[in-house]
Amino acid sequence: MKRRSIATISTAAVLAAMLTMSATASARGLSKAVADCNAHTRLTATYTPAQLRQALNTMPSDIKEYTNCYDVIQRQLLSEIGGIKAGGGSGGGGSSFLPTPLLIVLGVLVVAAAGFAVVARRRR
Repeated sequence: MKRRSIATISTAAVLAAMLTMSATASARGLSKAVADCNAHTRLTATYTPAQLRQALNTMPSDIKEYTNCYDVIQRQLLSEIGGIKAGGGSGGGGSSFLPTPLLIVLGVLVVAAAGFAVVARRRR
């Protein structure tokens, strides 16, 4: 029972902190896009290119420095005006400098070599 009450209290504290942060963001006069990104670490709504430009131009330095909001909003703006596909969250694409078909062929060769090594070892 004690664990349940601790979980309930901690959940309430987290919710209160989130409400305070969003209230603080709107009280500071942040644009909707900056407040959205600051509250959710991503954009949860759709904004026009003009709103995104305005958000980048008026973003406070503490949010620009200590959050990823500038990058998130800039990527969304580029995808809106430049046709660049906006990436999801926070990481890179993980792509390789080798083309995918070549990687598949190399994988098949490694598996075949391992199979031949097993067969050769059994024959000894």
